[in-house]
Amino acid sequence: MRSQLDCLKGLTITKIVEIHDYVQLHFGDGVGVSIYNEIEVRPSSATIPQFVGKTITLTVEKAAAIEFVFRDRSRINVDMHRRAYRGAEALELNRRGHPPVIWN
Repeated sequence: MRSQLDCLKGLTITKIVEIHDYVQLHFGDGVGVSIYNEIEVRPSSATIPQFVGKTITLTVEKAAAIEFVFRDRSRINVDMHRRAYRGAEALELNRRGHPPVIWN
């Protein structure tokens, strides 16, 4: 089954904004993802700002987590368990010319 996040494959993160308790990943050309749930990065020594310039090769959407896998095999994992929620939404995908897609 295709995920709405498949549109991110091949896109490179151009900017990351950390705002209070959530993170925005910008891909240029009007594409962005806001992550409101708890996240984990791999390798564990990486930090979110180090993902600028990395290209997504795979997105995996499961009940327990959403994974963004990058060309160098690093990952951003979004925890989708109830305890990981900080608000009403877990994740929001925005693309110019399309309605927002919300995971909650």
